[in-house]
Amino acid sequence: MISVMIADDETLARVGLKTMVPWEKYGFNLVAEAENGKVAMDLALQLKPDIIITDIKMPLLNGVELISALRERLKETKFIVLSSYGDFDYVKEAMRIGAEDYILKLEMEPEPFVELLNKVKGKIEAERSRHEEERADEWYKRRNLPALREKLFQDLLFSYYINEEEVRVQFDYLDINLHAENLVCLLVRVENRELYEKYGVDDRYVLTYGVTNIIEEILQNYPPAYVTSTNTMEFAIIHSIGAGSETETKHAVEKLAAHVEGALKTFLNFKCRIGISEPCSRLRELKTAYRQASTALDQGFSELKRTIHHYQRQFDASLTVGFEEEFKQIEKAFHVLDGEMLTEAFDQFVRKIDDSRFNKSEESLRGSCWSLTFMVTVWEKEFTGEDLDRTAPLSSLEQLRTLDDFRNWILELKDKVISLLHNIDDGNNIVARAKKYMLEHYDKDISLKTVSQQLNISPNYLSSLFKRTTNENFIDFLIQARIEQARYLLKNSGSKIYEIGMKVGYPDAYYFSKIFKKVTGLTPQEYRSLQK
Repeated sequence: MISVMIADDETLARVGLKTMVPWEKYGFNLVAEAENGKVAMDLALQLKPDIIITDIKMPLLNGVELISALRERLKETKFIVLSSYGDFDYVKEAMRIGAEDYILKLEMEPEPFVELLNKVKGKIEAERSRHEEERADEWYKRRNLPALREKLFQDLLFSYYINEEEVRVQFDYLDINLHAENLVCLLVRVENRELYEKYGVDDRYVLTYGVTNIIEEILQNYPPAYVTSTNTMEFAIIHSIGAGSETETKHAVEKLAAHVEGALKTFLNFKCRIGISEPCSRLRELKTAYRQASTALDQGFSELKRTIHHYQRQFDASLTVGFEEEFKQIEKAFHVLDGEMLTEAFDQFVRKIDDSRFNKSEESLRGSCWSLTFMVTVWEKEFTGEDLDRTAPLSSLEQLRTLDDFRNWILELKDKVISLLHNIDDGNNIVARAKKYMLEHYDKDISLKTVSQQLNISPNYLSSLFKRTTNENFIDFLIQARIEQARYLLKNSGSKIYEIGMKVGYPDAYYFSKIFKKVTGLTPQEYRSLQK
C-alpha cells in the first residue's frame, strides 16, 4: 500500500478528500491528516508517508515552505499541491522545488484525482523497483568483489583486446582507484613449493587466499596498488607509482617488493623472487608489463644472491646456456654403457648450471631436464625393461624452482643411472662393448669378424646377441654411426666430401654418397647446402 497524508487547514477540504475516492481500493492508505503546516511537518517526519497532499496556503508553514523543509529529509516522499485560482505563483515555486503536480480545489473530480494519484503511485513503484535492483546489485558486488576484481585484472594481464573506456567503467563499479600513470607490474613467484605441495586442495586455496590477503594489507601503504593470483603460487601486483624520476620510480617499486618479500618470509616462511616490469602509461600495456615481469624472473634466474629483478631490455641472449654436447655424450655413453663417460657428461651438465657466465631460465632448464628424462627412459627400457618412474625423481621435476633445485635433481638422476648401469646383464655389456669399439673405430675397415675378435667371442654369437638386445643388425648400427659422424662433419667442417667419406670409413667416394643418400634421402652435397 502507498501511504498518504493530507495537510489542509480547512476541515471540509480534508473531509472532502478523504471521502472522494475509495483509497484502499486503489492501493492507498490514509495514515494522517494535519490542520496546519507545522503539524504536517511533525507528522511527516514521524510517519514518512509516500505521498503528501498539501494545501498551498496554510498557517504556520505554507505548502511551499513545507515542501522546502521536507524535500531533503524525506527524499522519496512525493508532493501533490492543492491550490486556488490566485495561487499560481506559489504553485510554480512548489513545482520548481519538487512537487509532482497540482490540482485546483474548485475543479477537483474523483476520476482525474485518481488518475493523478495513480501516476504518482506508478513513479513511486518504479523508483522502489529500481532501488531494489540497485540494492541487489550492490549486495552481489560486495559479496563477489574479490572475484570480480580478480577477473578484471586477469583480463588486463592476459586478454588480447582491452577497451580502456569499458575498463574505466568497471573500475568505477568495483571501486578501483587506479590511474594510468607510471603503471608497473610486479610478479611475485614463491620458490619453496614443497611447503605448498604438502597441503591438500582445499588448504591450498586457503593458502593462496592468505598470501593474497598479506599482500593486500601491505598494498594499503602503497596506494593505488592491487594484487591478483595469476598462477599456482604466483601473484601479480599492479601499482601506479605516480609522477617521479626514473631513479625515484625504481626506488619506490623496490621498496614495495622488499616489503612483500619480507612479509611472506615472516608470516608463511615462503621464499620468493619478484620480477619488475618497466613503467607504462596505458592500461592496455599491462599485458606487456606482465610479460616483462615474467621475463625479468627468467633473466635473473642465475643470480643466486638477488631476489628482486628488473626487466632488462638489453639482454644478451647469446650467453644462454645450452647442453647439446652433454646430450650427445650422454647418448654415446648409453650406447656403450660407459660409466665414466656418463659421469663426466652429467658433471659437465652441472658445471654449466653453476657457471655464472651463462644465462639460465627456469623454463629452459626444465625443458632440458625433460629431454634428459626422455633419453634415460628410452635407455632404461631398452637395457633393463623397467620404467624410470620407479627409479628416478621424475615426480619432483615440476616442483623445481631454483638453480640448486635443478642441480641437485640432475645429480640425483646421475646416481640413479650409474646404479642401474651396474645391474646390466652380460649380454648387454657385450653389445655395449661392441658399440663402443665401433664408435671409436668407425673410420677403420671394421666388420663383424674384427669386432668379435676384439671381444673374444664368435661372429655368429655377436650377431645374434646384437640383434636380440638392440633389435637391429650389427651392420645397420655401424652404418648409422658412420653417417651420423658424416652429418656432423658436413655441417661443421670445410673438408671435401671425399675427405669426409674417408674419415668415416668409406674410402670410395661414390659408395659413400650412395650410402649417405640411402640413409638420409639426400646426397652429401645436398645435405651440406641445406645447413647453410
